Amino acid sequence: MKIALVSEYYYPLLGGITEHVHNLALSLHRRGHEVTVVTHKIRPRPGHHYPDEPIPFRVVRFGRGLPIFSNGSFARITVSPTLASDLRRFFARERFDVIHAHSPLTPTLPVVAVRNSDAPVTVGTFHTYFDPRLSLSVLRRQAARHLEMLDARIAVSEACIEALERYFHCDYEVIPNGVDPGCFHPEAAPAPVMQGEDLNILFVGRFDPRNGLRTMLEAFRLVKEEFPACRLTVVGDGPLRPYYRALAARYGGGDVYFAGLVNGGRPGYYAAADVFCIPCSKASFGVVLLEAMAAGIPIVASDINGYRTVMEDGREGLMVPPGSPPAFARALLRLLRDADLRRRMGAAGRQKALSTYSWDSVSARVEALYRRLLYGEPGSPPEEQPVADEEPRPLTLVT
Repeated sequence: MKIALVSEYYYPLLGGITEHVHNLALSLHRRGHEVTVVTHKIRPRPGHHYPDEPIPFRVVRFGRGLPIFSNGSFARITVSPTLASDLRRFFARERFDVIHAHSPLTPTLPVVAVRNSDAPVTVGTFHTYFDPRLSLSVLRRQAARHLEMLDARIAVSEACIEALERYFHCDYEVIPNGVDPGCFHPEAAPAPVMQGEDLNILFVGRFDPRNGLRTMLEAFRLVKEEFPACRLTVVGDGPLRPYYRALAARYGGGDVYFAGLVNGGRPGYYAAADVFCIPCSKASFGVVLLEAMAAGIPIVASDINGYRTVMEDGREGLMVPPGSPPAFARALLRLLRDADLRRRMGAAGRQKALSTYSWDSVSARVEALYRRLLYGEPGSPPEEQPVADEEPRPLTLVT
């Protein structure tokens, strides 16, 4: 098949959607398909990264990517007065079998790509949990018409569907994010900056308010009062860097290390960690949870819908109320004080990553969906098959 993956987020930008698009493209390429990633142009800045290995598929860029603040995070939109006509010409020339838009309701590139798709199959993947939005309430009918252009709608979790169902009732197929357990594994070479006798707490994420770094730093201050032999490593960056560094100096002193943006070296940070902590207040899934699980690291995470789909409280880690530094501190102290509990939870996470979330299995499900839509072939594992006599649910608006 000839497949176009369309996304506002791709390298050199780092993040969960970038990782998803890149790894899906790699996996589909390995399965013998001709894959093109369609994204925007962006001027590389300090901290931007490209993959360490050569990209074996084509990347085509249109327009210019600009940052905006949305949904508690710094997002991107593509700006170009000729975007629609450029995409139309490109799609007509390339004659893709599948055009697969990621975050298909997000302006501008995914929306314009769906509206100008001439492929036999157009698919959308929803990645984000979001709170009720005035924009969707006002533009509900236009958004519904846009969704009707999709031949299939994938959600990475039930949390995504929960957000969408506030506005649109239609069929969604849950296909989760994936992880490469050969890259993220317990035997990866540990990051040198994390070696020593103190136990290591790791935070990985963009410096967006919703990712909870303030909660992390406040919890770490409480942990240090009772367990001095630990340190915190922060992997990530963003416009709020000066604010968080000042907060860290006040709360953690020299025991907080800011590693900056890390791409290919991330497995080493997980491998050196004793506990992974992610106090995010809003998420649809949690790619970083998969990375920590694949690395065999126990997790302390916010008890939110998007994370409940990935980990089980008391099995792969501990889940606590979001936004509560004392609750995070208690959970961290419990794991720091119990090496056997850390080992058991880390092993359970590694097993789940191998059995459920490897990119081989995730991409096989996406490929099966494409084949079902293109050729009428059986498309999903048995547990995902619809009832034989059930008609697809038409899209309806929630009023």
